[in-house]
Amino acid sequence: MASATRQSIAQAKQQLTPLLAKADLKFAKELFDLGATLATSAQLRGMLSDPSAESAAKAGIVKAVFGKNVSSASLEFLTGLVGLRWSRPRDLIVALEQLGVHAVASIAAKAGTIAEVESALFAFQSAITDDSELQFALADKNAPAEAKAALAEKLVGKKVSKEAALLIRAAVTAPGKRRASVVLGEFARQVAAFAERLVAVVTVAGAIDKGQIGRIEKALSANYGHPMTVNVNIDPSIIGGVRVQVAGDVIDGSIATRLQEAKLQLA
Repeated sequence: MASATRQSIAQAKQQLTPLLAKADLKFAKELFDLGATLATSAQLRGMLSDPSAESAAKAGIVKAVFGKNVSSASLEFLTGLVGLRWSRPRDLIVALEQLGVHAVASIAAKAGTIAEVESALFAFQSAITDDSELQFALADKNAPAEAKAALAEKLVGKKVSKEAALLIRAAVTAPGKRRASVVLGEFARQVAAFAERLVAVVTVAGAIDKGQIGRIEKALSANYGHPMTVNVNIDPSIIGGVRVQVAGDVIDGSIATRLQEAKLQLA
């Protein structure tokens, strides 16, 4: 992401902050919907991101296109957003998606459900990864977005919070060629960043109890100097031991890896 876009997203988050005091999930959904609409029209993106265009002209386009479809708060925010400088027209879509996640994370934090949101995103991401038919259904370019959203809603039902359900819906209907599992991972990292926490994926051969998870979480938090959210992934193929991944760091203490290393040393 080029510097102009990074700076504009940071500025947009500052502009979003006062709105979050009263924001609800309808507002957050509108941010995702605005991005989805922009994704369908290169011409519209070009006009709204053109640095040489007058702010008043852009505001007029925003009102004409979106005025009857979104709330006044969303309309005002988008008007401010297109007044910023963007490296590429498509960066407007990226910004709206990130700001939508930011808004949902803020709402979840106030509701006390942010940890649940993180867990739900990870769980649904794992479900997609483990189910080839579900992967195919969500990756089908010919399937309408609403059909994918309905499928996701049917799968999660009322098992997750409203905040998590909205992010899952946004992930499976996200514009572009990204896989839903990839988008879910991006959303989970953004939610974790909002909560000023790091996410650790701990892979073990079999189920572990809450006490063990707590000790791992405490050790990782001390090591990284940040509160840590631990997501447990069960993979019998590692045989035993533990593999931990935190962002780009991998601590591999699995028996399978140790055996492989031993074989290489004997070769």
